[in-house]
Amino acid sequence: MSSIGNAQELKCVIAINSEQVSGTNRQVFKTLELALNEFVNKQMWTSKTYKQEERVECAMTLIITSRTSNSFSGTLQVNAVRPVYGSSYKTPIFNFKDKDISFDYTEYDPLIFNPNMFESNLISLMSFYAYTILGVDAATFSPQGGEAYFNQALDIANLAQQSNYEGWAERRNQQNRYALIDQILAMQHKEYREVLYDYHRSGFDNYASDVKKSKLAIREALLKFEKLFRRNQNSFVVRTFFDAKADEIAAVFSDGPEVDTENLFNLLSRISPVNSSKWEKFN
Repeated sequence: MSSIGNAQELKCVIAINSEQVSGTNRQVFKTLELALNEFVNKQMWTSKTYKQEERVECAMTLIITSRTSNSFSGTLQVNAVRPVYGSSYKTPIFNFKDKDISFDYTEYDPLIFNPNMFESNLISLMSFYAYTILGVDAATFSPQGGEAYFNQALDIANLAQQSNYEGWAERRNQQNRYALIDQILAMQHKEYREVLYDYHRSGFDNYASDVKKSKLAIREALLKFEKLFRRNQNSFVVRTFFDAKADEIAAVFSDGPEVDTENLFNLLSRISPVNSSKWEKFN
């Protein structure tokens, strides 16, 4: 059910902001914050052995906006980064704000993950994002990587649907947890994982040794989104990619050796118009 070892996979900093909740016992938030950090970081999510330096770095910020007795609601910001070969730079790989957070928690309740059962919405939320982060990280290191982790996240989402908590339902055009993991795994969105791999392994991991070659590889990786865009102009998972990567992409193509960015600029302006001011920085 729950196993603890010396080589856990995640190095996650979880913080709770409860400033919007007044007139309640503040200790419960400190207890919960400690419990969540221990749960995510001490749980062994996979059967693989990770060295300390191989742990995936991530952060979750839980903003509590309301509390009634033992029921809490708010938002959850989830971020993850990945090291770049030959560099001290860490590139963002996941940036997602979940606006549909609600759960019940009694102070000092144990948090135990059972992959075959819905235990609580809090456990499902943390476990879902743990596996999603592991999947995205794995996808940057191997072609179509992270399949097992993404499938585990999908299993968690399917089990959580019985709870009727917000964010798990399979609904058309809904941008929630279920839609996120469903699109990541769908063949119609296969370019998402192709881009993750090519962008990082062929692109950024060569940046320290050959900047121009790296920029060309990053450009070619991003151009793969053209096919996905033709099939789905409102891809939710593509939006999450640019939520994490827009600033970095703008920085890459606004400095250093020049490469032809006309086609890339035109594509990104169509795919992610909300970031048009960043694409304008391309040299």
